[in-house]
Amino acid sequence: MDTNNKNKVGLDIEAANQVIAKLSELLANYQIFYTNLRGLHWNIKGDKFYDLHGIYEEYYTEIAEKIDEIAERIVILGGTPENNFSEYLKIAKIKEISHVYDWKTGVHHVIETLQFLTGKLRELHATGIKSGDHGTVSLANHGIKSFEKKIWMLGAYAQE
Repeated sequence: MDTNNKNKVGLDIEAANQVIAKLSELLANYQIFYTNLRGLHWNIKGDKFYDLHGIYEEYYTEIAEKIDEIAERIVILGGTPENNFSEYLKIAKIKEISHVYDWKTGVHHVIETLQFLTGKLRELHATGIKSGDHGTVSLANHGIKSFEKKIWMLGAYAQE
């Protein structure tokens, strides 16, 4: 059996590298989103403070766990995850935000970011399917399901 072109988990190395590239981009975007959520959590003001302060904390806690899963998946596939924000800022399409106090601005930013990340997860899903990488497909599926629910709930909240 020829295993020269397979990684340690039995995936074609070239296909795994394509998945690693998608995961690396996702990792960078998640890191920026995490930092943005922390800022929204710290800076929210007004009559929606109690609701959104808790929601943002829930979201950034979940994103922190997902960041670890993504980085570990990169390692499992034979890559090395980036760990410098200077590199994340070069790769990420999500931009840093700061000093957002208005609840509507913050909620709309989160919805737009979740929509963007859902699209990235769908791309990752397709690449994982093409590569036969069921572990990455599972990671993408869970993320899509979670983000779609958040988009729906925050959308309903914003339309009070």
